Amino acid sequence: MRDTKGHLKFLVLHIISQQPSHGYYIMKKISQIIGAEPPSPGALYPILSSLRKQKYIETYNEGKRKVYRLTDKGRKYLEEHKEEIKKALDFAERFRVFSEICGLSLRNVMDVIFKSAKDLTPEQKKKLKHATEDFERNVYNIIYGGKNSK
Repeated sequence: MRDTKGHLKFLVLHIISQQPSHGYYIMKKISQIIGAEPPSPGALYPILSSLRKQKYIETYNEGKRKVYRLTDKGRKYLEEHKEEIKKALDFAERFRVFSEICGLSLRNVMDVIFKSAKDLTPEQKKKLKHATEDFERNVYNIIYGGKNSK
């Protein structure tokens, strides 16, 4: 499942269904759920705007903050899409566990290899290829007990 935008929509609705929330709280809560950096405002606010246009949520002002709450139509939509909510929460849990295990380390390694790729010597390329192949083999051994199940 790679439809993270769809998952994000369902996570947002799930959070708002638990309590009326302002944008910062929603981002913070998503960060807690996924165990990683929250979505950017540029990712979150278009989703909130779309949900509002579809009349699944509405807003009211609380001081200077805009607070989002579920409408009756939004509650009905959630009820009709329980399976999608479950999938989004499952995806978020997998992402959180992945992040705890190796998410930042893998991202950093991939980033440094990608940024350095065109400047690597043939010897460095060879060593990195062997290191990544060893890493892959070790992961399969840990997960599948030595049975290579690609």
